[in-house]
Amino acid sequence: MSSSSLPLDGQAAIVTGSPRNVGRAIALALAADGAAIVVNAMNDDEGATAVVAEIEAAGGKAIKHMADVTDEAAVHGLAQAAMDTFGGLQILVNNAAIRR
Repeated sequence: MSSSSLPLDGQAAIVTGSPRNVGRAIALALAADGAAIVVNAMNDDEGATAVVAEIEAAGGKAIKHMADVTDEAAVHGLAQAAMDTFGGLQILVNNAAIRR
């Protein structure tokens, strides 16, 4: 995944709700295209850790950042994690479900 010929090489993405299902598939697809991924979840620490491990095992870059996307301060922290770790943020996928 580290080849500079990949279409998203050098870009960073946050994928909210990415430990399972559609979010997981999006995170893996973006990583396969070269993006560095911030795997976000609110409660599924184990699932988020597994997605990071899967991306890294395939040669990609990923971190986990647990945050509630309904909390404005937590969202700022999520974006800051991407910028601090990967030097910027180019892609945001708002996939998290909001339950009331």
